[in-house]
Amino acid sequence: MIKYHVSRSARLWAYWSTLPHRMLKKYPEQTIFYATFGVATLIIGGYKMKKYLTDSDKPYYRGYYDVVRSDDPIALNWRKPEEYPAPYLLSNVETAH
Repeated sequence: MIKYHVSRSARLWAYWSTLPHRMLKKYPEQTIFYATFGVATLIIGGYKMKKYLTDSDKPYYRGYYDVVRSDDPIALNWRKPEEYPAPYLLSNVETAH
């Protein structure tokens, strides 16, 4: 009796190369569903993780607040936080503290 030795890497390569065909034969609906929506979800998820977990050029609040230096002419006209609420607001109006 002759025994042939097939390396582990060759068996692994054969398994992974025939996996899509075997999955399509055994689970056709699930395979097609995953091939469309699953792959798209992985791509979008990877993009979002890269976007939010890496250092970006601008801070997250950049689109919501004006970020200026304290000596900027625009900022010189702004009230300090201690001056809020403004005197013209009524006392019964709720303000953020």
